[in-house]
Amino acid sequence: MYRVQKVLSLLGILSRRDCEKKIKLGLVKINNEIALIGSKVAIGDKVTYNNQDYHITTESLNIDTKVLIYNKPQKEIVSRNDPQKRNTVFENLPKVTGKWINIGRLDYDSSGLILFTNNGIIANKMMHPSSNILRTYEVIIDGNMDNKKIKLSLEGIDIGNNEIGKLIDLISDEEIENKYIVKLNTGKNREVRRIFSSLNCKVLKLKRVSYGNIQLGSLKSQCYKYIEVESLSEYLS
Repeated sequence: MYRVQKVLSLLGILSRRDCEKKIKLGLVKINNEIALIGSKVAIGDKVTYNNQDYHITTESLNIDTKVLIYNKPQKEIVSRNDPQKRNTVFENLPKVTGKWINIGRLDYDSSGLILFTNNGIIANKMMHPSSNILRTYEVIIDGNMDNKKIKLSLEGIDIGNNEIGKLIDLISDEEIENKYIVKLNTGKNREVRRIFSSLNCKVLKLKRVSYGNIQLGSLKSQCYKYIEVESLSEYLS
């Protein structure tokens, strides 16, 4: 038997933490009975969340874990449900056992590397703030980045909402004016854009080129490629 939190996490429905919150609100059921913290699920049981039934089978709990890289173009949203009916990254991904879970996000106007997996435990582990996974971006800005601003970006700057944005590194491109390679190991919402905005600079283009040791390389826009689960092992220990 498995704790219901682990089952919903493995299936990519909820993170364990979110599952505990939903259980406390009485929003998770096992065989039509409201689940409690610590409730367990066996093969053959039915778990219900958000009016969706999940029938627990041996196959569903032994998911063939898949991981892929997708090169997101601008003007695609990282969401399955969008009231504005914009193009979504999920339209371009292959079929998979379970469902694809995005590891982190890129905003609508940004492009580049996003990792996807059908294993909720892997996704939640890599997205947890404690992972400190280094992200690298190519950024083109409108504005002037002098030494004072560069220093502020590396020391930490107020980006609003009681949050501090901080780059790990910022390197000027020698060939393209106002282009920078920036690195950070946090995943706050639109953090790179907010850092530059706080420095009175506007981001014109933002492209993620690596996530940890995973490189975008020459992968074409709107294309994907599978990678081995073992390539993420250093982040899952």
